[in-house]
Amino acid sequence: MADYREPLLSLQPKLEVPKPRPEARTVLQAITSYLDAAFTVTERGSTVGQELRAGLVTWVTMSYIVVVNPIILSAKFADGSSPIPFHAACRATCLSAAFACAFVGLAANLPFGLAAGMGLNSYVRYGIIERLGLGAEGALAACFVQAVAFAMLAASGAVDRVQGALPSALKSSITVAIGVFQAFVGLQLMGLVVKNDTTLVALGDLSQPNLWLAFTATLLVAGLLIRKVTGALLLGICFTAVASQLLGLPNPNQPAAGLSAGADLPQIFDLDFSPMFEKPQEFGTAVLCLLFIVVFDTAGVQHGIGQQAGLLDSRGYLPGAKYGYLGSAFSTGLGAVMGTSPVIIHNETAAGVQEGGRTGLCAMTTAVLFLLSPALVPVIELIPPEATAPCLVLVGSMMMGPVRDIDFGDLRLALPAFLTICITPLAYSISAGIFVGIASYYVLGLVLWFAEVAARGGKIPCSRATVPPMNAEDDEELIPEA
Repeated sequence: MADYREPLLSLQPKLEVPKPRPEARTVLQAITSYLDAAFTVTERGSTVGQELRAGLVTWVTMSYIVVVNPIILSAKFADGSSPIPFHAACRATCLSAAFACAFVGLAANLPFGLAAGMGLNSYVRYGIIERLGLGAEGALAACFVQAVAFAMLAASGAVDRVQGALPSALKSSITVAIGVFQAFVGLQLMGLVVKNDTTLVALGDLSQPNLWLAFTATLLVAGLLIRKVTGALLLGICFTAVASQLLGLPNPNQPAAGLSAGADLPQIFDLDFSPMFEKPQEFGTAVLCLLFIVVFDTAGVQHGIGQQAGLLDSRGYLPGAKYGYLGSAFSTGLGAVMGTSPVIIHNETAAGVQEGGRTGLCAMTTAVLFLLSPALVPVIELIPPEATAPCLVLVGSMMMGPVRDIDFGDLRLALPAFLTICITPLAYSISAGIFVGIASYYVLGLVLWFAEVAARGGKIPCSRATVPPMNAEDDEELIPEA
């Protein structure tokens, strides 16, 4: 039977609840899906939002480089002149870092953050420009030659072969050493560990409020990480920076002069290659030292961060590692032309990886932020050292895991691994720790080989007499029973 209310209901206006326009959500979903597919985000157990957040954390922990690197390179001579103008060094630092991160993100799909190396910039400014007397243009020319040599080594696979020749225990020790070094840097920034003329290092002044703020932030962020709170590291940085400003604590970051409108474009330097012929010993020393540091720093950090991110394959290799080396080489060449020191993969990348970065989308996010960094210099200066210190300490502690893979019952493997872990923070050099570890491993192998020869009455134990055993598992193959 028909409803008698139907005519009346038909006369009432139909009220429709407004619905959100689907276009915006559809476009956002399309962009997210594209990025997910392009960078294989889901396949690596991550999300687009997680990658963007990790890229932001990587940039925040590396942002001090935008200010500190130009300050070091523009340090004045006794006559008051600067070898490289601050504005030029700042823009070169940002552009070379942006190019490097974008290259590694797109070509290798790796979540690495690259920028000018902090130890390298001091060596370029005081070691090459001043001590070796090559001048700014000559030093930048040495950086350019080093970049070309590194690119050739990377393209030929020589760097990968060197990396593959190392035993797994030594590789694990490199990861642990980087973690200890990173924690040591964080403790210094925190003020908990300070320089001491008698004992080299000592406990800091416990009355300093900066120290207690950083220490409190470390515990708070640790609690957030234990509770698996999303964005814990970034929240810790923001909390510490805001608290430092509210408490009026001193910020030792030197304020940089505002970037003038006339310095919008990076300066192009005329590289001076004449020292290659006029001062071949000094020029060659500069190139070889830079190449040694960059090769071992980049290889060690890349392997360590790759292991932390779980990106190594079954053989212990990092897929796409060659492009990480090439990214460092190409950006170093670009940076040399514009006026900055060599570019390396920074161990601060571990903070972004801990935040969930697993793909090149993380690196691309960092690249975009570096591209915008010249305009953000005043904001970056507001981030005090104690804001990033908790991240470095916590991430360093999380990189201790691979120590379980080192067999300390086998002294032939344990000693080189131990030296790598100790020398890296004590010498304040990742490359020095890696070099000592590798050298001790092969020297110890040769000593054992000669001892075996002597025990056999001078009889060479195997046909591959010039090759020391690569790891403990290869002993029976390389030195068969008599």
